Amino acid sequence: NQAYETSLAMRTDAPYYTRFGQMEGTVFIRLLDDMRAEGWNDKADKLEAVMHARADRWKGEAYPFGSEMPWDSTGQEEVYAWTRYFGDTAKSKVCIDAITGYMPAVPHWAYNGCARRYWDFEYGGSKTPRLERMIHHYGSSLNAIPILSDYRDRPDDIYLLRIGYGGMMGSLSNIDQDGFPSMAFHTFPDTMKWDPITGDYGLNFFGHAYNSATYIVNHPDFGWQAFGGNLTQSGNTISVTPLDSVRRRVYLAPAGLWLTLDAGQFSRLDYDSQAHTVQITLAPSDSHTPSARLRIEQPATISGIGTYAPTGTYTQERGAYVVPLGSSTTTVSLAAK
Repeated sequence: NQAYETSLAMRTDAPYYTRFGQMEGTVFIRLLDDMRAEGWNDKADKLEAVMHARADRWKGEAYPFGSEMPWDSTGQEEVYAWTRYFGDTAKSKVCIDAITGYMPAVPHWAYNGCARRYWDFEYGGSKTPRLERMIHHYGSSLNAIPILSDYRDRPDDIYLLRIGYGGMMGSLSNIDQDGFPSMAFHTFPDTMKWDPITGDYGLNFFGHAYNSATYIVNHPDFGWQAFGGNLTQSGNTISVTPLDSVRRRVYLAPAGLWLTLDAGQFSRLDYDSQAHTVQITLAPSDSHTPSARLRIEQPATISGIGTYAPTGTYTQERGAYVVPLGSSTTTVSLAAK
């Protein structure tokens, strides 16, 4: 409820800022989803109406990407989220096109998926009085949110996965061995080091935490690949051990299948590429997690793939399947009908 009131306060107490997409603005949609799940429909309707008015404004603007500064581009993340939510595919595509225009795929830890940011060392960092290409500023991981979301809608475009995953993973390189997170890396040849100020790194880590997942693809050149996990193949069976930071999200691209856990962790996923059946293995229970909460979504429509559901009988709470866990791993089978 506090998050709901804070979201409305942006409209009533700081209306100027509602003109722009907000950094981390994707949380508004997640809040709305949770309110719907709790049955808070009156409040959810009010929040949705406020956000719809913002999206209507963006519909009339060619490039509504500013955040707190009109020349900024950090608002692309939320502008994409709401325009997609309200079905404005033309405007959400503008967001994706703008991001892919400067988020490259380069085989290098620093530049792969790195957003083009130049001025925040002067404003939020160590006050370096120069414009300088910043490596893995929070723009990388925040703009990875719409890129990876769009990839899940269109899993044939592996380029999106490459740059989105690069932007999401790049944010971890900012953290040194003592746990200090730098806002970004200095690229000038006379510096070549991490900035000594944390700055806006919190936004960067949010992008990583929000995006962390294992993606399973059948690449046209390289065959079966796992981004964020270890993969083995035996005949038609593809087996993946998720090793991403949270192990609570898996996207199976050939099936357009997005599996997420509100509680619990994935230990393994097995996919029969001929029968299109899926078996997931969940980690054992612990004192905080007696059962898992599994959500099944299919953001992409894949020819020949039906609607996935568990083959067993499970109760549902707030749209998630409740899977009792035991002292050893638990398996759940999914089939498309």
